[in-house]
Amino acid sequence: MVGQPPVVLLTDFGSTDPYVGQIKGILHRHCPGARCIDLYHDIPPFSIHVGAWMIGRTMRYMPYPAIWLCIVDPGVGGRRRILVIQSGGMIGVGPDNGLLEPMLQREDALVYALDLASFSEASATFQGRDIMAPVVGRLLNGQEPRQLGLLVRDPVRLAGRDWEQTAQNQWEARVMLVDRFGNLVTALPAGEVVGKPVLGWLGNEPCGSLVATFADLRLGEVGLVAGGFGTIEVVINQGNAAARFQAGIGARVVLRLSVG
Repeated sequence: MVGQPPVVLLTDFGSTDPYVGQIKGILHRHCPGARCIDLYHDIPPFSIHVGAWMIGRTMRYMPYPAIWLCIVDPGVGGRRRILVIQSGGMIGVGPDNGLLEPMLQREDALVYALDLASFSEASATFQGRDIMAPVVGRLLNGQEPRQLGLLVRDPVRLAGRDWEQTAQNQWEARVMLVDRFGNLVTALPAGEVVGKPVLGWLGNEPCGSLVATFADLRLGEVGLVAGGFGTIEVVINQGNAAARFQAGIGARVVLRLSVG
């Protein structure tokens, strides 16, 4: 690998504890010139599906090549493996629980499992700091993924989908993010419905029709837009859809084709 790529950080650690700071401290101890991009640290605790979705929807906007250090790890200290995935010009380091699944989707992906016995002094509850961050430091200093573990062919894959077409003219999607504006960001790729006259429901309550942009809605009006993640969002023009519908991550949004 030529030069030192940036490290993209994604965790469920939040910003009120020193956990992210310790991770970055270890990276800089191993590699003083390490460059870190704090992509997102507010994945809901233990929400592997949300973390994997966030990785998949943001990879295209990150530098290439890059090393991704991704930690959403409810099985920390248990029997789950820690993986190093080489996928094109990217390297991912994280738990073997499906979090890194977007990196497994390339045909050239190579997956290595670390020998955790070589980290005998690591904390059983903070392996992101004591194992994963030092491994990223070794990668930054020139080690190759194949030098860090044994090749494996059975990484954990996520079960189920975060959206599906449930009928010829109906789609159902899970809310994956509530942004600071209260927009309910779903997993439904916008390309599935853009250009079609669709109406949305949250539970039994209608949540508007699909429009091109916020300005197409009256002030305070609810509607659907293709948002910045490339997926459908439930929004209110200058309002908070999450508060209006009392909905959050995991809520189900149904879209139906309007006929007649």
